Amino acid sequence: MQISGQTVHPFLSFRIPSIQNTGRLRRSYIFVFQLLSQLDRPQMKPNETPFSTAAPPKDVPYPPDGSFNWLRSTATHDEWAIGDRAGSNLPSQLKALTASAEANGLTLPSIFTRFMADPILHKHLRSASGDYLRLADSVLPFANGYLIRFLSDQQECAHWYLFVNSTGSDHCVVSSYEYFDADEMDYELDELKETDFQFWTESFELFFCRYWIEHEVMFSQNDETPLPNIDPQILMLYTNSG
Repeated sequence: MQISGQTVHPFLSFRIPSIQNTGRLRRSYIFVFQLLSQLDRPQMKPNETPFSTAAPPKDVPYPPDGSFNWLRSTATHDEWAIGDRAGSNLPSQLKALTASAEANGLTLPSIFTRFMADPILHKHLRSASGDYLRLADSVLPFANGYLIRFLSDQQECAHWYLFVNSTGSDHCVVSSYEYFDADEMDYELDELKETDFQFWTESFELFFCRYWIEHEVMFSQNDETPLPNIDPQILMLYTNSG
């Protein structure tokens, strides 16, 4: 978009000077559009997936940008953190999963691998239902893509999966009441159906932003801890008060 000789990105309020034949402006231009490329990160919408059912969408206060900086600014927890129960297994699980992905010609989303390799981030997320991080050792082929289990509840009644397209260029998060694992197959691949899964969010970071709010609200309701310090209008979506 051009306004009076200046380039304006439709989602940002600042203006970018038009390219001039100077090194300084050229470097500034490149830097800004590297930033915009992160903000415009592709997301897998429900209608772009094989899944027909979806959890009701909810707004979040922190637009995902791939950094998880919003999460780093929140409190850490000594109890109920999602990395506490089996976090010591994550490095070996991530190594095995990466090897499996490479064997299938798949590159795992970098935001996913960075998060899984960062135990400090895991301390910022606690679960009111005892959910814990546990990675599948192998990718599971499904519907022109792959499923990767990464989170389970403590009673093994619910599981969350990353669904990655065949190239690894896009992903979403889905859930299932069924435990699926490529290395523990007591079923045939063609037995997996899209109705076994529910679409949750169009990106991995967005999933955990929503997850953080939902579980902090549950802790507040059960243990009288402070509610998340976020926009009240967004908070009402999670507290059933509006």
